[in-house]
Parts: sequence; C-alpha cells; structure tokens
Amino acid sequence: MIEYKSPKISKRAKEIVERDKKVMFGAHTRTDEIPLVVDHAKGARVTDVDGKDFLDFGAGFAVVGTGHCHPEVIDTINDQAQKLIHISGSDFYYTPQIELAEKLVQITPGDFEKRVYFGSSGAEAVEASLKIARYFTRRPRMISFLGAFHGRTFAGMTMSGSKRVQRAHFSSLIPEAYHVPYPYCYRCVFGQTYPDCIKHDYKGVPLIHCLSYLTDVIFERLIDPEDVSLIMVEPIQGEGGYIVPPKEFLPALRKIADEHEITLIFDEIQCGLGRTGRWFACDHVDIAPDIILTAKAIASGLPMSATIGKAALMDPEVDSRAWVPGSHGSTFGGNPVICAAASASLRIIERELIDNAAHIGDMLKQRLVEMMSRHKIIGEVRGLGLMLGVEIVKDRKTKEFFAPRVTREGKNIKEVITGECFKRGLILYGAGISSLRMSPPLMITKEDADAALKILDEVITDVEEQLS
Repeated sequence: MIEYKSPKISKRAKEIVERDKKVMFGAHTRTDEIPLVVDHAKGARVTDVDGKDFLDFGAGFAVVGTGHCHPEVIDTINDQAQKLIHISGSDFYYTPQIELAEKLVQITPGDFEKRVYFGSSGAEAVEASLKIARYFTRRPRMISFLGAFHGRTFAGMTMSGSKRVQRAHFSSLIPEAYHVPYPYCYRCVFGQTYPDCIKHDYKGVPLIHCLSYLTDVIFERLIDPEDVSLIMVEPIQGEGGYIVPPKEFLPALRKIADEHEITLIFDEIQCGLGRTGRWFACDHVDIAPDIILTAKAIASGLPMSATIGKAALMDPEVDSRAWVPGSHGSTFGGNPVICAAASASLRIIERELIDNAAHIGDMLKQRLVEMMSRHKIIGEVRGLGLMLGVEIVKDRKTKEFFAPRVTREGKNIKEVITGECFKRGLILYGAGISSLRMSPPLMITKEDADAALKILDEVITDVEEQLS
C-alpha cells in the first residue's frame, strides 16, 4: 500500500467548502485530491484564496484555451456589454451572432454550404445533432462507441459509454442506440494488434478490425443500416482516456456512413478548436463529417456550444426534409456577449495558439516518452498537440491495471498522482480507467511545460519508490 495523505486546506478555504456543501447539489465530482478554492486566475496560473499559485494543466476541462482571463477577450466582453447583453437570437437579428457563425462555417471541415445552431453547453449540441439527424432521415437507430462521453442529458447519456455511474438509475434512455468498440489499440477488446488488424477493406477503404464488428456483426445480425439515422464519434476520445484512433478509422466511418446515407457526427467538443495543433482533430486525416459539434474552448470560459452541419440537414429552404421553424431553439443560444467573446477567442487561437499547441505539444509528448523509459508504471503516452494522455499500469508487459485502491484511505492510483501533483502546485486531471490527461491552456510556454514535467516526474518517482 502507498502511504498517502490528501492535501490539507486552510481554515479559510475549509469555511468556503463548508458553505458550498450546504447549498450546492451533491452530484459534483470534486475530490479531496484537488481541494482547490479559487480566488483568481490569469494565463496558465490559478491562485487560491490563500495566495498559492498553481500551474493549470487542466484548463477547466479543456475550456480556457486562450488562457484564463485573456485581456483581449475581457475587453471584447466589456465593449459588447455596453451595447447589448441579451435579446433572443431565435427571434431577432444581431451581428455578433452572424459574425461568429460566418467564422465557424469558414474554419470547420467540409467544402459545402453549412448552417449553425448555438446552444449553451456541449450536451445541448449533442441533443441538437441527434434531433437534426433523426428529423432529416426519419430513421430510429443510432450508433456510438464504447468509452465515449457525450454529456449527461438523456440524449448524452444514451450515446455515452464511459462510466456506469453516469447512466445508473436513469432508465429508460432513448431507445435504439447501439455501442460498438472504439479503436483503443493499447487495449484492443478483440486481442488484435494494429496495423495487422487491417484484414480487408470496405468499398476501397482500409477497415480496421473493430469497425468490421460494425459492418459484419451489427449491420448483418442486429440492425439494418438503412434504419440507422446517425453515427456519433469523438475523433479523439476525451473522458475515455485521450485515445487517438488509427488514421484509417475516420475515413472508413465516412465511407460506411456514405454507403448507407447515415448522418456522420463528429463530437469535437473537447478535441476541437486548436487543441490538437489543427482547428479540429479530424483535420489530421482530412475527413469532414456531416455535422460537427464544438463547445468548451469556443468562448474562453463563457457557456456556449455550436452545432455546425450541412445546410441540407438544417435548413428547409435548402432541403424540405430538414427541420422546420419551431422544431428546435434556445433562449440563451447565440447570446451577443458570448458570441463576441467567442469571435475574439477564435481570432486569438488562429493568430497565436494553433501553432503553439502543435509545437509545445510535440515537445511535451517527446519528453513524456522519454519519461516513460525511466518509469515502469507508464504504459503508454498518446495524443496530438496539447491533448495528451499518459496511461498508468501496474505491469507494462501485461498492461494490468492497479487495484482500485492503492492506499489505506481507499484512493486509486490516479487520485494519488493527481493529489501529489496538486501538493506541488500542478493541476492535473485523470481520464479513463487509469490515465492522466494533459490539456493545458493553448498559450502555455516551454517553461510552463518544463515545470509541469518536472513535478510529474518527481511524483511518479516517489510513487514508484513506495511501490517497490
């Protein structure tokens, strides 16, 4: 067992935590390992109520891509708030919403006419995309992937396959949703090895084995693909463990969807908007979906999502099968202040941060791979840009997980590592069953990366010494 004590907090911080517990709902996933009571934040630094600074390698779950409180975003918010704070975009017109939609149409993949729907959260974008596809196709069945996370609304839970706690006691969910294995090559559920798992092609496109389960089992034994309205997928799985699929995955999905006129939806809520060193993760393989979802980093921390899709799917003036006025809407979607903040955020990302994410991300990944050679509990390093996962294992050869509890207090290995990092001033989150995720603000410097790596290296060294 590892000797471990959760981080201590000051009397002042504890008083705030106790006030919170008396009024806030109980389904938050806060833990004793990161007992952060925030006062303010700037760039990649977060300062708690006692004045202690932390290097933020979580970015509020990949939300503050431009960094905390970017001055250009703040100025834009202030300027817009002097003019117009709210008037429902579903009923009236204003330029901040139009300008943002024009930019999203420009930067999203696909050389076709598009339309945009704005919401207030990633889960709302998921809901909208399901309604779009179901309305247009008039088909009842849906495909998503094991390990996926698409939100906590009923539609989001239906499409997710991440953790049972997210679905427990909420039955019945939306019917006719089928989950197939995601290409998690490090832990292939079929016991295959990439690229040897490419046994044949599908209509001229290489087909990895886990997708043949969709074509040869699901579509042959369970459901008719002509009854499927949509396939929803994360081009890089986020909550599932920052899993990057083989380059053949998305092209084959595109081919399968086209063959059966299925709407292909890419959930880029976490992996989009510069995080991987491109505008979108799917840009790395040059595949465009029919609908793409974005949220998190779009407005530098203000609540917004965007559902961007083919005009034919979303506009009845283009195709009569598309949803009609009144089929969907949002009171707060496209709020003018948030739209202005989002446009400023996209300008900053385009001007400064996409290249930085690629450059610093490559350096970080290389250093993590070097660290892996020194630390036997690191099983795999994976990711693109500043979306990096580090899988922790008990045995690298067998890929065995650590026991669910590695301390007398019942903490798991992720909690121990993230807790020890927090004690040393680094905010780091877990992901999947046994992975750490690095998703810092896209504006981090080499010095920030060096500081984070130094802390993580020290923590893993200490953990391994106790394990031995």
